[in-house]
Amino acid sequence: MRLATKLTRFAILLVMFIHSSLSVIAQSTDRPAIWGIAKMTFLVSDFQVARDYYGKFLGFDEAFSYPSDLGKIISFKVNDRQFLEFVVDVKAKEKKRLVSVSFEIENVEQMRQYLKSKGQMVPEKTSLDGAGNEVFVIDDPSGNHIEFIDLKPDGLHRKSKGQFLSDRRISKRIHHAGLFVANIMDNDPFYSGILKFTEIVRFPEDRSVNPFLVYLGMGDCIENVEHYSPNDENDSHPCFLVDDMQETIYTLKERKGNESLGKPMIGKGKRWILNLRNSDNTRVEFTEAHTVR
Repeated sequence: MRLATKLTRFAILLVMFIHSSLSVIAQSTDRPAIWGIAKMTFLVSDFQVARDYYGKFLGFDEAFSYPSDLGKIISFKVNDRQFLEFVVDVKAKEKKRLVSVSFEIENVEQMRQYLKSKGQMVPEKTSLDGAGNEVFVIDDPSGNHIEFIDLKPDGLHRKSKGQFLSDRRISKRIHHAGLFVANIMDNDPFYSGILKFTEIVRFPEDRSVNPFLVYLGMGDCIENVEHYSPNDENDSHPCFLVDDMQETIYTLKERKGNESLGKPMIGKGKRWILNLRNSDNTRVEFTEAHTVR
């Protein structure tokens, strides 16, 4: 009787242990929340290109610089959680200029473990970047570098809170990241399948034909990724949200100097949009906060 009781207790403890272990494993491989676009980093042929275009013309403040494997990075502040960053390559015009897009998360190691559990190639461990943030980088199927970043309280980005927020900023938020994609498809296995992004806009809506425009929402926030064809690896861009496209155009007209302005148009989402390019031919887009009215 005593032996049976001991065996029963052992069986119960074993079941509890297995259940607890499975719960820990499940928790460690859940996809952590993605809170938005933290930054986009581009090559520029010279830092003066960035300072003239993104600083003087678009009105963003240069906040700080820090070292990286590619060289010195300078950071322009869009808001307290979003940044545009640049690193010099004198042959930038001849290369793919998007260095990386960074998505903000709070548990970088959990995301690394999650992606590993899905069969993605990931680094052996996370690391600290030159600004003091925990990061790791993977490649999406089209070769874009996707960085997952936890903006640490003692890192340069978080320490700049409340600073470098010029009243001249042409926009106060990156609305979406336009990313090069080799093939646009429904139910994209990486973005929709693994990252669990959800379709917001598809054009054409007819699912019997392949889409040439897809917006994918991150699920935990309202920022998103845009995939658009024709496919050009230098079509990757930040898209800035503006309240009034006419005022935006007029402000840029007053500042433009030698910069060129594009023509506004109504996009597939029924909003006014405006596309510009800097002297390295890197694209910048603006979208109005509401549909045409």
